[in-house]
Amino acid sequence: MSTSAKPSPVPAAAEATVPHRDDDVRRKLAIRKAYHTAYYEYQRRDMMYLLVILRFVNAITIRTFFQPDEYFQSLEPAWEMAFGASSGAWITWEWHHQLRSSLHPAIFALLYFVADRAMGMMSMYPQFKAIILAYLPKVFQGLVAAVGDYYTWQLAEKVYGQGSNAAFTTLLITALSPWQWFCSTRTLSNSLETVLTIVALYYWPWALYGDSSAPKKTSPDAAEADKATTSSQESQIFKTNADVNSLRICLFLAGIACLLRPTNLFIWASIVTVSVSRLGLTGTSPAKVSDFLIILREAVICGALALSISAASDYYYFGVWTFPPYQWLYFNITKSLAVFYGTNRWDYYVTEGLPLLLTTCVPFTLVAFFSSTSIGTEGAFVSNIRFQFTFTALTTIATLSLISHKE
Repeated sequence: MSTSAKPSPVPAAAEATVPHRDDDVRRKLAIRKAYHTAYYEYQRRDMMYLLVILRFVNAITIRTFFQPDEYFQSLEPAWEMAFGASSGAWITWEWHHQLRSSLHPAIFALLYFVADRAMGMMSMYPQFKAIILAYLPKVFQGLVAAVGDYYTWQLAEKVYGQGSNAAFTTLLITALSPWQWFCSTRTLSNSLETVLTIVALYYWPWALYGDSSAPKKTSPDAAEADKATTSSQESQIFKTNADVNSLRICLFLAGIACLLRPTNLFIWASIVTVSVSRLGLTGTSPAKVSDFLIILREAVICGALALSISAASDYYYFGVWTFPPYQWLYFNITKSLAVFYGTNRWDYYVTEGLPLLLTTCVPFTLVAFFSSTSIGTEGAFVSNIRFQFTFTALTTIATLSLISHKE
């Protein structure tokens, strides 16, 4: 009777040295992910450099005059802050009635002061100092404009995905916009407000616009664990400290933007309204009550910080405790001072303002407005964010159209 030979067992040490296919796949995926991460970081850095160069050239080549506010509401008060009341700064009547926040000119005042002290220590010629002080605000505003372009691109990548055609198209539109070239590097508070709003939008918790009822491609165990977590009252949006820190950056910058330009409140009012009520959004909200409590808590803290900085700056400049947004609102409501500077038709923004700002992008904007009300192939998350942007744009334009004085 013959017996078949049994294969000898593989020693445990030898078995451990045999490469497993799953390990190879994981290793390759990890290497590929690391490569893409490194490539993306280099791409972001290089793009930021290119945008800074673009806006630097933009800033120093602009020779035209647009509005008096780019001097009288920023550089003139900044000159007085830096060099004193007897420095020859031309201060308009609004500043004597505390109608403007001193935060914006305080930035340029700091630049003036530091540059003047540094050049004084180096004993530079007065003619050279004059050139530096004249171009310094332009160069700084060019840097601010570059940051706005960069975060517009990053916001689009956050919505449409890294390396997507939609995100790259967004970058081209904002970087090559004739209106951006004409206006973004000017020392207007509107220009700084725009950039602050863009950066704040980038850090806003867009996970609020997801759909928790959408099926997820996960293993049964992971799905069961996710279901157990979702059913609890633990935060589903702010899971890490990084998420909370991003919210803080968003709310602080939004607060500063609202203090600079009180009408910025219309933008954030529409965003909060939709994100809380899910008006016009599809799917089930992934947020819990604790998420909105975190937003409320951080809004109070960040708002108080922004108000404190603004109050300190205003007290330093005006010499008394004052709140310029209230003064501005009081003068415009009780005395209708804004009408003194001119009135426009109710349809001004639709028929003149937006076409001037968008130029050749008007047809694409109209298509985007109409398509934002339907769910496309990109899913509920992207569709909800597109609806939010459309809702914000339309409600802000409609609200501002009710005001007689438009700019």
